[in-house]
Amino acid sequence: MPAGAAADGHDYGAFLAARYADARSDPASATQFYGVALAADPNNESLADQAFSAALLAGSPRAADLAKALPDNPLALMLLGDQAAAAGDFNGAVTRFQQLPEDGLSGLIRPLLLAWAQTGAGQPLAGIAGLKPLFDTIPFGPVYLLNAALIADVSNDMAEAAADYAQSGAMQAPNLRLAEILASWQARQGNAAAATAEIDQIGTDDPDLQLAMPALQARLANPVVSTPAQGMAEAYLTLAGALTQPSQLSLRITFLRFALILRPDLSAARLLLADAQTSSGTAPGPTAPAPTDAQLRAALATLQAISPADTLYGPAAMQQAGALAALNQPAAAVALLDRLAAANPGNVAPVQAAADILRGTGEFEPAIAEYDKAIAIVGKSPPPDEWTLYFDRAICEDQSGDWAAAQPDLTQALSMAPNQPYLLNYIGYSWALRGEKLAAAHAMIQQAVGLDPNDGAVMDSLGYVSLRQGNVGDAVSLLTQAVELDPDDPEVNAHLADAFFAEGRRLQADYQWRRALALKPDPRLQATIEERLKHAGPPA
Repeated sequence: MPAGAAADGHDYGAFLAARYADARSDPASATQFYGVALAADPNNESLADQAFSAALLAGSPRAADLAKALPDNPLALMLLGDQAAAAGDFNGAVTRFQQLPEDGLSGLIRPLLLAWAQTGAGQPLAGIAGLKPLFDTIPFGPVYLLNAALIADVSNDMAEAAADYAQSGAMQAPNLRLAEILASWQARQGNAAAATAEIDQIGTDDPDLQLAMPALQARLANPVVSTPAQGMAEAYLTLAGALTQPSQLSLRITFLRFALILRPDLSAARLLLADAQTSSGTAPGPTAPAPTDAQLRAALATLQAISPADTLYGPAAMQQAGALAALNQPAAAVALLDRLAAANPGNVAPVQAAADILRGTGEFEPAIAEYDKAIAIVGKSPPPDEWTLYFDRAICEDQSGDWAAAQPDLTQALSMAPNQPYLLNYIGYSWALRGEKLAAAHAMIQQAVGLDPNDGAVMDSLGYVSLRQGNVGDAVSLLTQAVELDPDDPEVNAHLADAFFAEGRRLQADYQWRRALALKPDPRLQATIEERLKHAGPPA
C-alpha cells in the first residue's frame, strides 16, 4: 500500500481490490475501492493520484472532487479547465490551462486548449496567433492548423478559415472527422459537389461507415463546430485519435472523456472511446487478450448514449452488436442488427454481421437465411471482396450436413478469390475428410501453404491429406511442423498422433493423443480420440 496509508485490514483490502480492478481494466470498480481506501487516509497524495486516474478512466464525477486536491497534476488542471469552459467560464479556463507544463504531452495540447479558451473569452485573434507559429511543427502541426481554421470559422473570419482549411486538407491523411469538417466548409461556401465528394471518398471502402453516409450527406450544411467548448472537445478528439500506441491507451481514454465533458453528443468520441475501452493495451493481433466482460459492458454504456437520430448511429449499432455477441447475448445482437438492416435496406453490413453471429453460435440454418439476404443485396455480379459471403454460407451448409449445397458456394467463392489460403484449405481439407479427390485436395492445400506457410491449420491439412494418401513419412514431418506452429490446437495434435500410430510409433501416438485430450477438444473430437486410445491398445 502507498506510504502513509492506513494499515486497517479492511482499507488495505480495498486498496488491493482497487489495484486488481485496475489490472483487470475495470476502472469503475477501481474507483469504488480507491474511495474506501482514501477515506481512511485522505491526505495520501499517491493514493489520491491513483484514485483520480481511475475516476477519469471510469468517467466518474468523483474525478472532479479529487482534481481540486491535485494542483500539480496536469490532467487535473485540464479537467478543471474543461469544467470551467463547459460552464461558460472561459477566463477561468484560460487561468487553468496557463498553469499546464510547457513540455511533454501537456506542452503539445496546451496551445490548443488556450486558443479555444481565449476564443471563448472573446479573443479569437489571440488564440489563432498562438497557434500560427506551430503549424510546421512535428507531429501535431496539422492539428494546430486545423484548429486555427475551426477557430476562424467559429469567429466568422472567413478569409483566415478558407486559407487554413485549404492547407489543412493538403497536410493530413483522410479520415472521417476531417472529411466532415472540410465537407461542411465546402457546403457552406456553396460548393455542394465538392462537399459530397469529400464525404463519399471516406465511406467508399467501409460498409460500416456507409451506414452513416445518408445522414452525413443530409447535414453537410451544418458546421461541425459551432462554439468554443465544442472546439475544445474537437481538439481532445483529434489528439486522442493521434495516440495510437498501446502504452498511450489510458491517456487516449482520458482525452476522450474530456471531449465528452465538453460535448456529450460528440458521437465520434464515443465510438473511439468504446473501441479504447475494449482494448487490452497491447499490440493488436491474434495473441491480444479478448476484452473482459467489464470492458464490454463499459463500451456498451458508452455506445448506448448515441441515439438513433445521430449521424453515426449505424456504426455505433454495429459496434454495440459486436459487444453484445461477445457478452454471450447473440439474440440481442441479432435483433439490433435486424432493426439496423430494416432501416438501411441496401446495406449488406448489418445482415452479414447478423449471419456471422449466428454462425459463431452454431445456429447454422438461421445463419444461412441471413447469408441468403446478404447475397441478394450484393446482387448477381458481386465484387470480389464479397467472396466471404459465399464461403461463410458454405460453412453453414456443410455444418448442417448439406455438402451438396456447400460445394457450389465454395466454387463461387473460389472463382472470386482464387488465392485465399483459408478458402483453399477448407475445400482441400473437406475433400480429404471425405476421402474425395485426394490428389486435387493435396494440390489445393499445397497452394494454400505457399500463400501462408506459417499457418498451423493449413500445414495440418497438408499433413492430413498426405496421411490419407498413404504418405506416412511425409505426414509425420508435416504434422510435426503443424504442431510447432500451433501447439495448443487439439485437432492438430490428434492428427500427429494418428500419423505416429500409422508409422508404428505407438508410444509417441499415445502421448500425442493424451496431449490432445488435455487441450480440451470439442465433444466430437474428444470421442474420436478416446476411441483411438481404446482400440490402439497399450503402447509398446
